[in-house]
Amino acid sequence: MTPIIVLIGRTNVGKSTIFNCLTKSRNALVANHPGVTRDRQYGYCKSEDLNRKIILIDTAGLDIKSNEIEKKAYEQTLIAIQESHLILFIVDARDGLMPQEFEISKKIRQYEKKTILIINKIDGINNTFNINEFYSLGFNKIHKVSASHNQGINTLIIKYFIPWINLEFKKEKKTILNYQYSEIKKLETKIAFIGRPNVGKSTLINSILKEERMITCNTPGTTLDSVSTPIKYNNNNYILIDTAGASRKNKNLSIIEKFSIIKTLQSIEKSNVILLMIDACNKICSQDLLLSDFILKSGKGIVIVINKWDRLNYSEKKQFKETIKNKLKFLFFSRIHFISALYQKGIFQLFKSIHEAHEDSKKTISTSILTKTMHMAIKKHQPPIIKGRRIKLKYAHLGSSHPPKIIIHGNQVTYLSSPYKRYLINFFYNSLQIKGTPIKIQFKDNINPYTKK
Repeated sequence: MTPIIVLIGRTNVGKSTIFNCLTKSRNALVANHPGVTRDRQYGYCKSEDLNRKIILIDTAGLDIKSNEIEKKAYEQTLIAIQESHLILFIVDARDGLMPQEFEISKKIRQYEKKTILIINKIDGINNTFNINEFYSLGFNKIHKVSASHNQGINTLIIKYFIPWINLEFKKEKKTILNYQYSEIKKLETKIAFIGRPNVGKSTLINSILKEERMITCNTPGTTLDSVSTPIKYNNNNYILIDTAGASRKNKNLSIIEKFSIIKTLQSIEKSNVILLMIDACNKICSQDLLLSDFILKSGKGIVIVINKWDRLNYSEKKQFKETIKNKLKFLFFSRIHFISALYQKGIFQLFKSIHEAHEDSKKTISTSILTKTMHMAIKKHQPPIIKGRRIKLKYAHLGSSHPPKIIIHGNQVTYLSSPYKRYLINFFYNSLQIKGTPIKIQFKDNINPYTKK
């Protein structure tokens, strides 16, 4: 059994900052604004002093339940408490003891789990009364930290985490060490769910997991942070990354929304395969095309997912498919799935395309096969003649993977036209049967040793 620690407290007391300190990451969105964290955010505690895996869960504040989204965030927090073995109850030394914290402490005690009271933001606090009044909450184990300055975090691990693990989990074999985790993580395929707000990204993840893991609501912008969830399907390990909806460029975007978009773009960079989700009930707009172009330039594997397909009639479906052919023709190498995330129709067929896209992106192709394929393309359609001389393509080899990058050497290759370059790319796609990943081609001119410098 893996130890699980949950971070609980009011909004804006520093839970996400402590989560980032303990995981040595920036996975949790941090801002001086209440209600930024909504879904459960999972991560591994990282420290040289630990010899086993510890799972941490960042949660939403337990003090806000005014609207539908906040009520669902509250429910997600309660689920996290149920899953955990140890609770870190975070309070703010600068604000002092707040009335809501008595209510939160009562709620925590109902679960009868070991709890450590963490007094955060102690830096620059001269008034000890603010700190001492937290003792009235009645917790035996109290620890003071300043997460923003990384003070007291390592002491928390040594003084509390390690003795607790040795006591509660001493019967288990501690054979898995930290360096082995990195090897395990390399085997995971990271899938980012990308699309406009309210396209159904969180609903699709919930349908795949068959649980209410992500908060879903008809209100656009429900998801603010990028949330990762591990899953095993067909003996393959995956990380499902739910992201904030990428809305149009708007000068009036709040700081939180701007951070959310940045986190979404970072998720694309960190992922292996991107699920580009499009709402069948809305027309493909410029924002979908901008996202498609960004994903294409990132070189990640792409699977196109048309959600809410069940809401269209026969003629609407036919018309939408024609729109895809016209507007997304530059993603011709991608598989297209028509699904209903809400009713779980066609969702598990996605994994075949995801696996295919990831495998093809790291495919190693020999120089002989690439050169032979290139000569086949030349035989079918010769390069153009420039200044009385035909452009010569001599040989091709694989420069790198993720995505496949083919380097072609020849004479006067810098004069190759864009249509001929596209022809070569399409020929490589068809001949090598590559699906789901972009191919990049680089041309290199051979230097004539007899040319005067």
